[in-house]
Amino acid sequence: MSFSDDEIGNNMNQNQNNSSTIIDELTLQIANMLRNGLGIQQTQSNFDNLSIGFKLNGDNYPLWVTLMKKAISGRGKKSYLTGIPPAPEEIESTYEKWEQADQTVFTWIIQNIEISLINNVSQFPTAKTLWEGLATTYGNGTDPMQIYDLHRKANTQKQGKDTLEDFWNKLQAIWMAIDRKQPNPMKCSDDIATFNKIKQEQRLYQFLTGIDKKFEIIRRNLLMQENTPSVESAYAAIRREATRLQILKPTTSSEENTSLEEVGIDLTARNRPSEQGQG
Repeated sequence: MSFSDDEIGNNMNQNQNNSSTIIDELTLQIANMLRNGLGIQQTQSNFDNLSIGFKLNGDNYPLWVTLMKKAISGRGKKSYLTGIPPAPEEIESTYEKWEQADQTVFTWIIQNIEISLINNVSQFPTAKTLWEGLATTYGNGTDPMQIYDLHRKANTQKQGKDTLEDFWNKLQAIWMAIDRKQPNPMKCSDDIATFNKIKQEQRLYQFLTGIDKKFEIIRRNLLMQENTPSVESAYAAIRREATRLQILKPTTSSEENTSLEEVGIDLTARNRPSEQGQG
């Protein structure tokens, strides 16, 4: 069977057209796959990063906090700022997922703070404590009534039901706010050092006054030292004591105590003379 030159040419053109169509379809599919892939990465990147266009510098807090709250709420994470509902217990199965989301919100806040301020606030353990610390430090003006209120809080702060770390962080936030509103007024280097030493002693007393009474022995030991320790050294010593007390905490459960009491009552009843015998 023979084909004319025109038929052969038409078949070759048709095959080329089919090949071109297949290549175009593959190119389109690859382009769509790449586009979808980039879209996923971009969405993930946007979730991991948050920017409101400017950073907290200490003087722009009112506008900053308004925009940050809206941005975080817009991503459905407002509860990590308010604590409502509260965080799950560490032993609960949902804690790890909550902690991961909380650290994401913490990172969003840090990403929108000037680098010069980050060292002062990065020690907070959760997004909520960081958010509250920033409000304490930068949320108020500098009028005498607000300065008085900060000193009152520092002098009356108590550990109460807080952990030692939470109590320390609350004091740190108050002290940072005081330093910002009442910077060291001295000019001479010796006077600056003297002022800072007096301030450190005051904060040492505020910290030791506010801690739980179970630390009474080590509190007395710190105050009796010939060279007054820094408040940071005192915190480290108290923290070691808290760890020691936790390790040496009695392991006897309330149920075991109840059982021992019941055994004691039973033995007492057995040894007590009967009413008939007394008669």
